Amino acid sequence: MSQLTKKEKAFCRKYLETGSVEEAGRFCKISKDCYELLTREDILSEIHRLGEAMDKSLEVIAKSALKRLAVGSVSDAVGLIFTEKPDFEKLNELDLFMVSEIKRKDNLTEIKFFDRFKAIQSLIEGFGNDEGSVPIYDALMAGVERLNKTEDGD
Repeated sequence: MSQLTKKEKAFCRKYLETGSVEEAGRFCKISKDCYELLTREDILSEIHRLGEAMDKSLEVIAKSALKRLAVGSVSDAVGLIFTEKPDFEKLNELDLFMVSEIKRKDNLTEIKFFDRFKAIQSLIEGFGNDEGSVPIYDALMAGVERLNKTEDGD
């Protein structure tokens, strides 16, 4: 297996980020046919490796957010209900993560929160695909197979 160049590694990252072979090629200033890159085993392995790492990172972020929704504090948001005239400069200091919507009309404030039960249910159901395969990698492999069939004249 050959060592990937910096441009090829950047191509793999950008391709995962955008899903576009052309855009990844332009971004990395790769002049050759970028679709050819997707036929190389070392490129596909790098995309698979990066995709798995990305999936794990997103899963950690999602689980953390769901845990926060499931058991997070609503005290800052509830405090807004009892504030006649909120200090908008201090709103950035409040923890409003649990809030899905705030409506204020005249002197009435309505606050809707995210559903804790749904957050807990999502945590229990889990994430990802248990087969251990990254969906983007599966799609890439299917595309490579079709590309190879087309080149072979099938």
